[in-house]
Amino acid sequence: MAGSSSSSIDMPEFPSNFNVLAIDTDLRVLEFIDKSCNENSHKVKICSESSSAVDFLLEKEIDFHLIIMELHMPMMDGYEFLHFLDKEVIDVPFIMMSEDRTVLSQEKAFKLGACDYWVKPLFEYKFLFENKHLWSPMFRHHFHYRRIRKNIDSLEDDEISETSYNSSEFSSDGEVEADDDSPHKKE
Repeated sequence: MAGSSSSSIDMPEFPSNFNVLAIDTDLRVLEFIDKSCNENSHKVKICSESSSAVDFLLEKEIDFHLIIMELHMPMMDGYEFLHFLDKEVIDVPFIMMSEDRTVLSQEKAFKLGACDYWVKPLFEYKFLFENKHLWSPMFRHHFHYRRIRKNIDSLEDDEISETSYNSSEFSSDGEVEADDDSPHKKE
């Protein structure tokens, strides 16, 4: 329906300069990302180990706008890292990169929450780090994440409405007696 705003998702306001977390064991790739981001006025934190990246995210000292990670990392690969982001409810757009061009790897990355999949080598693609090219995966992430959150909230509402109460939970006037921590407590 035209003009209906009830089902629309708010448009995000992306910064003009991004804080990027880049994770790869290949130092040449990290140097390329660092240089390309700096040329576009983005700040970059580079990590050659996924455990260092986990620490940066959990410390929450830097508000990252984008994570770019190699799929095949020791100790915690890109798929496991996406599980970590989901478990910790870290809402940061994630771009997987790899020399693995298989559709299966790409589909798995997208199913786990990656908003883009870059095939290596990247060395000839400096333009990827320009704002206009980074906004595309960030928009995809924003709308996907909001849709998922909306669906989860909707499911939780359905579960609450389907809950059956026994008669001992009702007061004499028919209202549910709620515990103090309930969002629906009786006033």
